[in-house]
Amino acid sequence: MRLAPECVQCILNVRIREILSSSINDEEKMRALRELLKSYNSLLEDNDTTVMLAWKAFRKVKDLLGDGDPYLTFKRKSHEVALELLKSVSSELESKVGFERFHYAIRASLAANFIDPGSPLGSSPEELLEKLVKLRFGVDESERLYLNLLRSSRVTYVLDNCGEAVFDSLLLKEISEMGLEIKIVVKGEPYQNDITYHEALEHGFNKIGEVISTGSDFPGILPGYVSGEALDALRWADVIISKGMANYETFLIQSPEKPTFIMLVAKCDPIAQSIGIRRGEAAAFYLRGAPNLLKFQ
Repeated sequence: MRLAPECVQCILNVRIREILSSSINDEEKMRALRELLKSYNSLLEDNDTTVMLAWKAFRKVKDLLGDGDPYLTFKRKSHEVALELLKSVSSELESKVGFERFHYAIRASLAANFIDPGSPLGSSPEELLEKLVKLRFGVDESERLYLNLLRSSRVTYVLDNCGEAVFDSLLLKEISEMGLEIKIVVKGEPYQNDITYHEALEHGFNKIGEVISTGSDFPGILPGYVSGEALDALRWADVIISKGMANYETFLIQSPEKPTFIMLVAKCDPIAQSIGIRRGEAAAFYLRGAPNLLKFQ
């Protein structure tokens, strides 16, 4: 997605916050901030998309901090809290059947998309149950996805952040029980609080499907920036399910050929406007239009 003026400020604010919340001393923080601000202008000159600017600025911060995974503590906390909340969400899920059950799993997965310190409307994992109750859809094509999956045999699921992934596992298990073969694509190296290949294996996603590494810390999936295995996983699928804003923004640069279902919460105005919804609303929709399917009854 092309940069909007507010994106420039938002990305810089996040990178500054990463430095300020780090464990280095105040003198080192001032030095890092000066270096970031000096380099940010040239990064802005050379990059006209949100994902490229955010990625290169994050790499700069990692280098300045001497920390390859600045969100490690946050990711661990998010995962622990999400596991605790999973109990009540799973209990509610068990009371439902059919499409209603499937849709509740989608709601839970989308509510968990709010766990994002790198966006204006990001919230803490403790707030998830409240987000689940209050979640509003700006666009919801979940019925079409449900029908599409019933007629498919292979799905590739692109994960987003670490705490959110706990609730993605609910939806993945529902899809698995529908009889589909699953590939799960995750970051090869740390990018913000996104789940990595090592973490996905540690958290048992390999018991649900084949876990595929992007081989890099790039925010989304784009030829030239990720592994051939990740690109092959998109081509292999009958249906692609993609979580989060960065993956969506990357697919706007170059979208997959296969039907791609986007799931995110629009946490900023540029994203919301690109979809045609309001900021803070959830979006569950096909990127290039839904397949021609009969409406689910």
